[in-house]
Amino acid sequence: MIKFLRKIRFELINKNMNTKYFKYAIGEIILVVIGILLALQFNNWNEARKRQLELDKLLYDIEEDLIVNYKQANAVLRFYKKQDSIAKRIAAKELTERDYRENYGLNYFVANWDYYVPNEKNVIQFVEAEKIVDLKYKPILDAAKKLQLYRSILDDTFSNLEQNIDESVDILTSRTWFVKNDSISYRQRLDYMLEDPEYEVMVLKYWIMVQNHYDKISRYRAQTMATLASIKMIRDNYDTFQLNAMFNSLGMQQYVVYKCDVNPSELKHLRDLRSSALYGNLSEVDIHLILTNNKGQHVNDFRIPPKTFQTIPGSEYFGIDGDNNLLVNHIDNNGDCITKYGGSDNGYLIIE
Repeated sequence: MIKFLRKIRFELINKNMNTKYFKYAIGEIILVVIGILLALQFNNWNEARKRQLELDKLLYDIEEDLIVNYKQANAVLRFYKKQDSIAKRIAAKELTERDYRENYGLNYFVANWDYYVPNEKNVIQFVEAEKIVDLKYKPILDAAKKLQLYRSILDDTFSNLEQNIDESVDILTSRTWFVKNDSISYRQRLDYMLEDPEYEVMVLKYWIMVQNHYDKISRYRAQTMATLASIKMIRDNYDTFQLNAMFNSLGMQQYVVYKCDVNPSELKHLRDLRSSALYGNLSEVDIHLILTNNKGQHVNDFRIPPKTFQTIPGSEYFGIDGDNNLLVNHIDNNGDCITKYGGSDNGYLIIE
């Protein structure tokens, strides 16, 4: 092609056909420009295709991380749920000398903890690539950013728990009977843990920190599922049926449906601890939800935009008797009840 063009150009020059030569030269320039533009377009298309492949791979990696993080959260929450149960028994003075002798770990109850460390490497990489991510992935970006926010809050609550544990250990290790294992020292230790008001206060402070940390782990867990649901909806076009199947396969519990005129005596015992849950609005309009506890006290009031998932924290405090009957009232624009739902442990609610 190049030799052919050179031959034409040479013949035009030799025949003094300047006008035709200039026209030919302009045409040649246009061809070169078109060639460059096509090459650039192909290069841009190829780069965009490579970025899309990298993004697809990153989203699949994030999906795997979210499921692992979710399962790890469940394991850590089981530990803190056990700690909560023991704290309630101590506060109710239900533990006996026999309990302490048969379960030596109870002697170190206020010094026990489990650390939750979710993997966020791929989530961080995705958020950092925000400027080159297609606009359709914005809901996933928003969910990932919330995940990072809840991680920082989660770390803060663990720091508070860790500080509380350190303070309790300092108090206990200042007693000689705590660090000795002879029979007299062990008797003094038992009397302290069974009868001393100071130890009861220590347990209650630890319990409050455990409740708070449990709620923040559960909120992070719920947000992992909100992020996963956003990926599935946008990338894989999941509908409500498929989302329900996915959540159920992971052990999540759908909220129980009640009639608007449900009697408080009909409410089931669905939760043991204060915890956060996942709420999804797959309808085309905002939904308005009002939350109350088992005593009818106001817990939360919020709206969820269309086609989005949110995580909402539970009550600020769970007493000895718990807050087992979280009731969610879905209301219309006039404030009238549409449906009521009972909040489950590790629960979720999808409204469409």
